[in-house]
Amino acid sequence: MMNAMKRRMLVACCRWVAIVALALAPATALARTEEAEPDIVDARLEGYSTPVTLPAGGVGVTWLAFIALSVVACIGLFKDAKRSHLD
Repeated sequence: MMNAMKRRMLVACCRWVAIVALALAPATALARTEEAEPDIVDARLEGYSTPVTLPAGGVGVTWLAFIALSVVACIGLFKDAKRSHLD
């Protein structure tokens, strides 16, 4: 009997907590300002008086990757066809 009463009291308390939480949710959502927030690309660049930008990237790494992949592809051309798995 006591367990049933405790359970009923717990369920009632949970319902009231849920009602209060749902009632306060719109009030906190309306606290936001109407101004659009700027998109932050890099946080290290925020707060300077003049606009700071990162230097433009080059294509050097692309060329190095292209050369490395070309070398890997050309290695297959010089593979001996008479090799066995016992080498």
